[in-house]
Amino acid sequence: MKIIDKLSTYAALIGTISVIGGGFYAWGEFNTRLSAIEGTPAVNLQPLQNKDKELTTTINDNKIDLIDRIKKVEDKIQPVDLTTVFKEIGKVREEVAMINIPNIDGIKKDIKEINTIITRIEKKLAVLEKEKEVLAIEIEEIKLESNNPLSN
Repeated sequence: MKIIDKLSTYAALIGTISVIGGGFYAWGEFNTRLSAIEGTPAVNLQPLQNKDKELTTTINDNKIDLIDRIKKVEDKIQPVDLTTVFKEIGKVREEVAMINIPNIDGIKKDIKEINTIITRIEKKLAVLEKEKEVLAIEIEEIKLESNNPLSN
């Protein structure tokens, strides 16, 4: 049992040393990368700053043009007095209120009766159409029978 205990102690010690060594290795890699980044030349932002100034100037010019256009449109706008329009609307409402509307229930009843009559007529037309088809078939049979010499 003592050998197993010693082996497990050594294995734990070797594992601990490996982990610490791995940590130092990762730290060294990190420092190497950081040094590489610090060694690169700085990015030149001057062209972007020039573009920004050009865009700002263009935007300001467009703002001024837009403000001038809005002022021109505002100068063309003339106020309109709507009191006469509202008076006319009031007159029309009064006239509509005075219109005598006929008995709507009676009209609805008449429409129902008309629909019933139309339905009856449609049914009769369908029957007549079928009778016409039957008569056409009978006429065709009579023609065929009259042309047949053996039908006497």
